[in-house]
Amino acid sequence: MRVWIEAVKESAQVFSPIGLRLIDDLTGKAPIGRIKVVLERQDPAGIWRDTHIDAVITPTGTVTYPGLERHADATGQQPKQFRVRLEPDFYVPLYQRNQDGILCTAFPYDNNHPPQTIKQAPDDTILTPAPNYPFQGHIRVARGEVVDGSGKRVPNAVVTQGVKERVLTDKRGLFALPLRWAKPNTQVPIDAANDRNGQLGTTTIQFPQDLNKNIKIQIH
Repeated sequence: MRVWIEAVKESAQVFSPIGLRLIDDLTGKAPIGRIKVVLERQDPAGIWRDTHIDAVITPTGTVTYPGLERHADATGQQPKQFRVRLEPDFYVPLYQRNQDGILCTAFPYDNNHPPQTIKQAPDDTILTPAPNYPFQGHIRVARGEVVDGSGKRVPNAVVTQGVKERVLTDKRGLFALPLRWAKPNTQVPIDAANDRNGQLGTTTIQFPQDLNKNIKIQIH
């Protein structure tokens, strides 16, 4: 992504190898609440280190890092691996179903040589409602936990109701799944999957009678 910076009698192009458009999966709009963004760089040993570089949020709500890997002279500089982690107040990012962060390669550049690869548009980054999400009062919500075969709660498991609703469990293995399309007095199947190891599970609830219960889904 390209940003122009202008000063008196001069101008320079600044590029961002990262562009993340954050989307609330429930509303399809910009997310609510505070979202902490952490940028990490991979060191030669393969360990991710916090860069302590602050993200720049554009007027359209896109997370960017203008000037990342910009040098006075980029000659001989090698591309570096970065990872973005999102820590929202009211969401679990969908990428956590199978990875700990969003990976990015940043190519070095200078005023006379643009980066080898230029990002043309931001990537949609989906945030699913966490258990503390402030659902509107008319939305029915199934709450519960996902556990493995030993009874241990599973974080970052995908919980779905057909193809209509989805959330991820939080760090405690808890979920809050909106059921906007379920019909009253019917049995509603709820599925869970751990995409990191392939374990699956399902349960069926009576809607809406079972919404006042803690729903447990065991995956194997």
